Amino acid sequence: MTSNIQINILDNTLWAKCIALVSFLLLCNFASANDEPYPQNYQAAQALINNIKLNEIDYLQNEDKLAQAFKISREQNWEKLHLEAAALYAELLFRQEKYEELNTHLSYYLKNKELPNQKSVHLLFLESQLKSLARKPNPAPALILATKLEESLQQYSTKEKIIILRALAYYYTDTDALKKTLNVALEGLELALKDDDSASQGYFFRKIADAYNYLNEKDKAVYYAKKAVEAYEKTQDGLFTAKAYWSLSNVLLEIKKPKDALIYLNKALFYFKKVSAQKGLTFAQYSIASIEYLQANYDRALTLTKENIELARSADIYDMQLASLILLADIYIKLDLLDQANEANDEVFLKLDKFSRSIYKAEFLSKRYELKRHLNYTDEAFEAIEQKLLYTKKHYEATSENNIKTLQVKFEVKEQEEKIQQLEYAKDISELQAKEEYQQKIIWRLSAAIAFILVIASLFLFYRQARQRQKYHDISLTDYLTNSPNRRGIMRAAEAKLDEGKMTIAIVDLDYFKKVNDQFGHDVGDLVLIAFAKAVKETLNGDHQFGRYGGEEWLFALNLVDELAIRDIFDQLATRFTEHCSNIKDLPSDTKITFSVGASVSSPLKSTLDVLIKHADKLLYKAKENGRNQVVVD
Repeated sequence: MTSNIQINILDNTLWAKCIALVSFLLLCNFASANDEPYPQNYQAAQALINNIKLNEIDYLQNEDKLAQAFKISREQNWEKLHLEAAALYAELLFRQEKYEELNTHLSYYLKNKELPNQKSVHLLFLESQLKSLARKPNPAPALILATKLEESLQQYSTKEKIIILRALAYYYTDTDALKKTLNVALEGLELALKDDDSASQGYFFRKIADAYNYLNEKDKAVYYAKKAVEAYEKTQDGLFTAKAYWSLSNVLLEIKKPKDALIYLNKALFYFKKVSAQKGLTFAQYSIASIEYLQANYDRALTLTKENIELARSADIYDMQLASLILLADIYIKLDLLDQANEANDEVFLKLDKFSRSIYKAEFLSKRYELKRHLNYTDEAFEAIEQKLLYTKKHYEATSENNIKTLQVKFEVKEQEEKIQQLEYAKDISELQAKEEYQQKIIWRLSAAIAFILVIASLFLFYRQARQRQKYHDISLTDYLTNSPNRRGIMRAAEAKLDEGKMTIAIVDLDYFKKVNDQFGHDVGDLVLIAFAKAVKETLNGDHQFGRYGGEEWLFALNLVDELAIRDIFDQLATRFTEHCSNIKDLPSDTKITFSVGASVSSPLKSTLDVLIKHADKLLYKAKENGRNQVVVD
């Protein structure tokens, strides 16, 4: 008997140890998935990949984790997961500017026979491939791939179309096809807004801003650059957020707002330094040098510019190297060091083909003309102005959908003609006659080409105008934060609803909303507004309309006049709003946000929208005075 008891005790002890061991292993496994720096199991690797794809964590700040997920998934033969990791790893290599390694990586994985079965993953690879091909001297492979993607666009889902349009926007910007850039960016933006994809919205907003900046439409460039910043700040994509900061600062710098530019530039610099992004650093340092130059701090600007030339040269960033050399020449001119300015200018001229855009070449040649003219180098000045005209023409051929720009080029050609004639007076009679005849041929050919472009652009614009107007019309009537009608949009809808017959206009105001912003931050305040809009959309049917009237105020156009029915709608809304607010992680669970309502029912004495709104506003104040969190109907 005693022996049996001992055996049972031993069995129980062994069982307890086994349970403890299994529990320990499970805890270790959980820790590796959540707390360790590298993902060691399938769930942890999948979670990491999903977080990167959703832009909830940053590529470069998590490059070691992504590389480990890529490695582990390959070693464990998790084929589907490995292809996802490999697609993201390709993007990581591009962001790290490891282009040779990227080419090898793409060559290997694009041969995988299983890849086409994962459509979105396959498209991510093709996006990286197009960006890689766009960097190569031979433009044909990139053009073939871009054409293939564009032609196949309609067969994909919304999310897949966004990937394709993102790739095309990059390619068309890189190849100076600004008209196509705007087209695909606007189409992509429309899909990204519908899909609530903040990162892609930011990407397309930035491409639109860049296009308008190259078109010298600075107001539009600033507007869309700010939209890009707002969109990216909702994500954790540090690199693209920093690029959005830099793009906005660059436009602000160009419109002579250096103080405003520095605010965003410092934000961009913080990230670029954090991840040692060489390209970003060169662009940011160039902008700082430009600001120092604009503020007449020439010695400081000179030091920064010389450093940046070497930094850009070591990183093979030709546009920035040449831009810094041009700035260096400008600084030397201000310091009255014309020989050094001429040397820097000549160095740029020898590398003119390294510029990626015709407009950069034209702007440089304009400065070269001024410098050579000042130094009395007449032949070189004449050559510069000739080439400036040619590159200006090429630039506006790429942006020919804008008639105003085309007309400006035509006007500038006539201005340049007068300058060319002034140059010719410095020559003897025989040279003057020869060059005048040659220049007249150039002017006539340019004029004929511009006239032809203008006609073609006009015909094309006639076709495109209706579609473009509709796109801008929709954007102008939408509140981008909540994706609901803005003040203009709901006012139009309310007017239309009032024409149909009796109705109710209600104004809703979130109670103590300023305290939410002050206590928890504007980011949480924005999430509360988004939660309210979602709750309304779930509550109202198609007979009713609502929109953001301003700040935390909302305007409702209800297709009913019964007081009980009105109160029932706002009771349902209050319940759903509370549910959505409870899902905001940075909002304490004991925080309840309520709203007050003033609802004005139409009548013979209240038959216009203006009167109904004013009356609803008075009723809202009454609700506020009575203690808030209530509905007042009249």
